[in-house]
Amino acid sequence: IVLYNVLASLLRALGDSRTPVIFLVVASLLNIALDLFLIVVIPMGVAGAALGTALAQAVVAVLMLWAVLVRSPRLRHLGGSWRPDGECLRTAARIAVPAAAERVTLSAAQIAATRIVAPLGTVAVAANSLAVTAESMCYMPGYGIAAAATTLVGQSLGAKDKALARRYARLATALGAAVMAGMAVLLFAGAGALFHVLTPDAEVRALGAQVLRIEAFAEPLFAVSIVAAGALRGAGDTLGPSVLNLVSMWGVRITLSAALAPRFGLPGVWFAMCFELCVRGLLFLARLLRGKWLEKSVL
Repeated sequence: IVLYNVLASLLRALGDSRTPVIFLVVASLLNIALDLFLIVVIPMGVAGAALGTALAQAVVAVLMLWAVLVRSPRLRHLGGSWRPDGECLRTAARIAVPAAAERVTLSAAQIAATRIVAPLGTVAVAANSLAVTAESMCYMPGYGIAAAATTLVGQSLGAKDKALARRYARLATALGAAVMAGMAVLLFAGAGALFHVLTPDAEVRALGAQVLRIEAFAEPLFAVSIVAAGALRGAGDTLGPSVLNLVSMWGVRITLSAALAPRFGLPGVWFAMCFELCVRGLLFLARLLRGKWLEKSVL
């Protein structure tokens, strides 16, 4: 999966976002087919499910490697050597290390948030889990626009056009906020119907729909944080977004959730999440509009 992600990012940086999507669909279909065969036909149970996933990821990683090394005309056109280069490795480390640290801190914060929700009872845990899944349908377009922002900003800076990079960053952020605002309206209006599909439990339905409606108010600014972070990373600015995410998650969401959960239950936790996402969006918007990330670009 790591090899796939690296190669997919490389192709997106070259402006080819179609190939990673095609192979991701292939991986999903292959995973389903292998799971049916290994779980039902063999049967291998849970081990079969794990093996099917591993085999599907391995096959698609090989296909992605072929797409990068053989099929991609843009990469062949660039030429160059595959030998390790000290300057390139140092630049990659400056970009990758903060991003990796960010993922670690965010994952730790999610574990801490789960620890806060767990004492609230099985209904709250179930509603929280399903609400997180349901909300993903709202913010996934934001991540798609963020990937486009990363590519467009990176290519603009590679062409030494900072003004174009700034315009792309702002346009993508505005587009992401508009799209996710529209998704938030649908999320708020359809929260009850969505939970009727997800679970037959009436208590979980009611609580899950309630917290989803709370979260809907944060989606436009959540989009700003997602897309702006993508634009900043396109300029090689990974330290700034990492620090902002760290401060926002641990300084706002976790502390506020811990304070509100004992009194207000799961709605208190999701109010803390909503408030934190709004704060995060404003922080990223301020960093994007200040424009210093363009001056410090490593590209």
